[in-house]
Amino acid sequence: MSESLNRNKKHVPLKILLIEDSPTDAMLLNVKLQEVTEFGFEMENVATLSAGLTKAGSGNFDAVILDLSLPDSFGLETYEKIRDCVSEAVPIIIVSGNDDRSLLNEAMQAGADNYLVKDTFDGNRIAVAILSSMRNRNHRLDTAQQRVLEQ
Repeated sequence: MSESLNRNKKHVPLKILLIEDSPTDAMLLNVKLQEVTEFGFEMENVATLSAGLTKAGSGNFDAVILDLSLPDSFGLETYEKIRDCVSEAVPIIIVSGNDDRSLLNEAMQAGADNYLVKDTFDGNRIAVAILSSMRNRNHRLDTAQQRVLEQ
């Protein structure tokens, strides 16, 4: 990748909405993501689903990172409410603890774009989860749009 592309991608940060109620986990995720030098990320954190729905409704985010265990919502319903609120083009990445593997599986089957397991991620893993989710979601939307045009 050319230096000018790197600078351009770093210059215009991707806007990430983090819905995570643990201040420690939110800070760690943000710090780890800022270690990534190839891309710029601007993360905004809220601690409840209701605040997340308000922020997500603004339509100004490139991706959402969502904890499924929040003070005002738990489980798959949390994912479904955010999915209904954001644009179809916005990927949702689930973040959860090791003990929530079945919940991660349910969310992925329901359409979540990727997942991160707390205490196991680094900045590059977070960046890859975000960027690959954005690419895959855009590809799926383009393919679906092409099928509609072909009918």
